[in-house]
Amino acid sequence: MSETPIIKIKSDPETIRIVAKRKGDVSIQTINLRIIMANLWWEGSPELETFFNVMELTIKRALNEVYPHNKMSIDYKFCANDALEDASEIIVEITDIKADDVDVDIGGRFITLGGTDSRGFFKKMTSFRRKFTEEVHKEI
Repeated sequence: MSETPIIKIKSDPETIRIVAKRKGDVSIQTINLRIIMANLWWEGSPELETFFNVMELTIKRALNEVYPHNKMSIDYKFCANDALEDASEIIVEITDIKADDVDVDIGGRFITLGGTDSRGFFKKMTSFRRKFTEEVHKEI
């Protein structure tokens, strides 16, 4: 059994499942996207910022259950298929996670958030000019 903690992420349109493993210990955390997005819509909160906070804290909680630590650093980037206010798909790639400066192995590092595409034909054709990508580094 490996001493190195492992995080595996699996996403589908309704949930994101985060599994942390180390030796024989396993932690499974689930993020229900429908409940989170409905709550954010109801409160008028910023959707992406709040989603990323929930994602980061859920990864930290899952990892903390199998590998107790004080500080976790996470690097990820997200890409939208248009400007953020018009995007119908956002892909999050988790590039690096460290718990107290110990590297964490990452499996299934992509999370895809999709919605209905209400853009018109010409807006879709010219969206390559407005694609949005941002890299994020956080310490929790």
